[in-house]
Amino acid sequence: AAAAAAAAAGPAMAVDAGASTVGAASAVAVLGLRVVGVFSSYLVFEPDLERLRPEELRRVRELSISRPGVGNITFHGETDCTALEFEHIVRLEIGSVLVYPESTRKPPVGTDLNKAATVTMYQCWPPTGSKLPQNPASQEKY
Repeated sequence: AAAAAAAAAGPAMAVDAGASTVGAASAVAVLGLRVVGVFSSYLVFEPDLERLRPEELRRVRELSISRPGVGNITFHGETDCTALEFEHIVRLEIGSVLVYPESTRKPPVGTDLNKAATVTMYQCWPPTGSKLPQNPASQEKY
């Protein structure tokens, strides 16, 4: 996926009060529309997809998917969330962000989540064997 990545350091990410963690066995059913699949229990969506009306699910602006203390992906522009299987598309782990880990599921560039995004990661350090930069400004990037 095309993505602009930004590394960040600091404590666990603050989660906005308007966001919600989607339960492991939940799916969103709103007036006959459904966000397909089961969401991972550790992902937080902003805006809260469970609270959106069908027409809002078709045009979610600046969709943000996060895992507190691990990282955040903000997909730029509008995203149609009515048929996305997030549990198959997004993986946020310490030191790793994957969008469409199964290449057979990846849509054309600019479609669904295969578009420009900003990635922020926490608990992300230089590779083993590398030394942490001594410059305080460079350290702040990690």
